[in-house]
Order: sequence, then structure tokens, then C-alpha cells
Amino acid sequence: MFIKRSRITLVIILTSLIIGIAYTVSGFISLYNWLIVVFALKGTIESMLEEYIPGDLGTSLILSSIGLILLAAVYYTLKRSITKSFSCLIVGSTLAIAAMFIQLLTVIAGLVDALIAGDVVNVKSIILGILRIDGFLGYITIPLFIVSLWLYKKGSRAK
Repeated sequence: MFIKRSRITLVIILTSLIIGIAYTVSGFISLYNWLIVVFALKGTIESMLEEYIPGDLGTSLILSSIGLILLAAVYYTLKRSITKSFSCLIVGSTLAIAAMFIQLLTVIAGLVDALIAGDVVNVKSIILGILRIDGFLGYITIPLFIVSLWLYKKGSRAK
């Protein structure tokens, strides 16, 4: 089914590995930052990349889940289960894009709120909201989603 496209599949799986690791590490950093805030260790221990990776338990769970799903695609490829691998790629990248859209909608809502209330629009907070880790990794995941969905459709038509 995917024999002819083995190089493309290899590139997609390596990309999934890199993005999956990035999501998982970001999830653990978010958990680390959250633990610092919860246990009031702010003065004694420094948080990591706090502007881009918030200390939020929900964000940590979302980032870790997406990362583990993308890493499962690599696992299933090694087990030679290409259908499961592409399914994990599609589900993981769909969740990543959904998280990205939620982050962008949050930024837009904050901007509209500031404009309606007549407050000063802080450009730095808008840029930091756009570059937050769930948004940034979501932008990177869009091509992975498109290519994996395209290959999955081509492979299912070949049967």
C-alpha cells in the first residue's frame, strides 16, 4: 500500500517523532511550571520559558496527550502497522490544530475585549499569545496533517 512512498512515509514519521517529542517536553515543562506555582516555590526555583509555556495543568495534559499520540504513530510504524500509524498521525495532528485554533481564538477574544472596553491594546501580549507553545506547535503540525491525510486517502483508495 505505502511501498512506493516509503521515503515520504519516512519523512512524515521522522517529523512526527520530532513534533511529538516537542509536544511531550512542552507538556512536562508546563507541568513543572504549574507545580512551581501551586507549591509556592516561585522565589526559590525558576520557572522555564514561562512566557511561552504557561504553568497550567490543562495545557500540560493537552500537550502531553498530543505528543504521546504523535509518538504512537512512530511506534506503530516500527510495528509495521501503517494504518494505525497514519490514524495516530491524523488524530494527533487534528488535536494539535484544534488546540492552536483555541489559542488563536483566545488571543482574538482578548483583543476584541480590549477594543470594546476602550483599553490600551498591548501588542506584546498579542504576540506572546500567538507564539505560545500550543499555537506555535500547531502551526508546525498543519503540513503534517495535510500530508498524512492525503497519503491515508491515497492508501485507502488503493485497496
